[in-house]
Amino acid sequence: MPAEIIIREARGDEIALVKRLSVDELPDELNELERPQAEEAKKAFARTMEALLRKEGSEVYVALVGGGPEVAGYVWFGVSDRPFSQMKVGWIYDIQVVPAERGKGVGEALLKHALDVSRRKGFRLAGLMVRANNRVAYSLYEKLGFYPEYVVMSRNEQGPVSTSNS
Repeated sequence: MPAEIIIREARGDEIALVKRLSVDELPDELNELERPQAEEAKKAFARTMEALLRKEGSEVYVALVGGGPEVAGYVWFGVSDRPFSQMKVGWIYDIQVVPAERGKGVGEALLKHALDVSRRKGFRLAGLMVRANNRVAYSLYEKLGFYPEYVVMSRNEQGPVSTSNS
């Protein structure tokens, strides 16, 4: 039987953990051309994150597994405006599960919680962004009814992008 997953609003000390996890994860989100500037990008992202966390409607929820005290993951929910219509959208800024808790349903529980928050707040649309190569997350989002609307495409003007990790 799977362990119980409890989701609650993040407390002050947990917000610091969420910030660190989110900023530390950033290099994985960068493309090959951005990675050499990862440290500068992390500092800029930390400043942006601070501003967004203070934005009205920004809420962070943490997951605890099996009644344990350790944060197993988090979801950061907020409000965004659609680029063309200015319609307010329930926005999932970030969702992350710590590696030891992956594959146990924590991410799905967090995402469902954020969607419940979005519905309770009266949003007609919920959104998020995902890296095209993050197949695990992408399939979870599709399972819960997300679909692609906009596709951001890039082109390396300096030549082909290497697909190797070396």
